[in-house]
Amino acid sequence: MADSALFSVDLEPNKDGTMDGVRDAMEWFDRVVPRGTVFTTYRIAAEAPDLLATLSESHEIGVHVHPREFGHDSDQLAELPRDRQWELVKRTREEITDVIGNEPISFRAGRHSASLETVDVLQELGFAVDASINVRYDGYLPATLTKRSEPFELNGLLEVPVTHGTLPIFSTCGLRALAERPVTATAATLRADRWKCSGTSALTELAANAEVFSFYMHPYDATNHHGLENTGMEYRERLEVLLNQLTDAVFVAIGDLVEI
Repeated sequence: MADSALFSVDLEPNKDGTMDGVRDAMEWFDRVVPRGTVFTTYRIAAEAPDLLATLSESHEIGVHVHPREFGHDSDQLAELPRDRQWELVKRTREEITDVIGNEPISFRAGRHSASLETVDVLQELGFAVDASINVRYDGYLPATLTKRSEPFELNGLLEVPVTHGTLPIFSTCGLRALAERPVTATAATLRADRWKCSGTSALTELAANAEVFSFYMHPYDATNHHGLENTGMEYRERLEVLLNQLTDAVFVAIGDLVEI
């Protein structure tokens, strides 16, 4: 089983721009996750500073940028000019810093839209960690980077990818192992039961074969706001089961890895 458990949430408004259920979802996350990372957008820091301040008492607060919050038509940060990327990351971090009283060191791009240019921007702004890499989002970084699953250093930054891997063929998840390659440590996987393998079983198997298990979710996973598969209370129960499986793991924030 994994030695380190990194549970993070991309704290942002719902897909329709509303905040319905977001606060309740985050209060639940705060109760059940011993320590994690909350990647926060500008709107959350500006509109729910009390929630963010409370979360910062137990969890690391990181920077999360969605360009649509700043009037852009797309959320693809990597497609913006370098100077504009720099401005949006800096403005978001400043808004968060004003709320929590310290400067975040960890970053994740919305839609995992980070390029090598984005990495340079983060380094220039003094970030220590980037958690934007996800094997399923390979449009802006070379495959030699997006295919990696364990933390590694890149241009002075610690890169912490979303954990991914293949499931054991000779297991209860054997059919899913053949059909779903790779499996990623995400709320979408946890919510999905496929080929006689539950999302909980799939992620338990994945965690058993990783040294560092990096999982992420959104607030809407823990609500019924969008009517998605196995959200709300069903999702909450599944996550709590997964957390209880990680008996030998130490729950740390992503930024804590810099000090380990």
